[in-house]
Amino acid sequence: MIIESLGKRALFLIPSVKVYGKKYSKSGAVATKIHNFLSQTFGGYTCASGNIYGYFMGVDDPFAYDEHREFRVAFTDNKTETKLTKLQEFLAELATDIGEECIYLEVGGEALLVYPDPIEKKLEDRRYHTQPK
Repeated sequence: MIIESLGKRALFLIPSVKVYGKKYSKSGAVATKIHNFLSQTFGGYTCASGNIYGYFMGVDDPFAYDEHREFRVAFTDNKTETKLTKLQEFLAELATDIGEECIYLEVGGEALLVYPDPIEKKLEDRRYHTQPK
């Protein structure tokens, strides 16, 4: 028997309607952009669809709801150029392109929100919005 480690797992969520709806992207088909980036950077990926939905606190809507497409990759990093950094940069650019405040990302058991630049105003708005009334 041979077992090969693929390294760490990362997964991220994109609103389903924005994956295939060209009207949500400023620069073209989101599915194609995601496919090309993940294939070239990680050598492949897995995409899950179905009942993947969530409620979350947003700046404009305190209890926003969305249905998602889940993308998964596995990777190992070297010290000079990390695939994780490339993924985070890609997700920040993608968030801007599709008009998302941020994109949910999990890496090795840690949950992250990837915001596009500049984030200071968005984070300030979020802190203001979550204050008890």
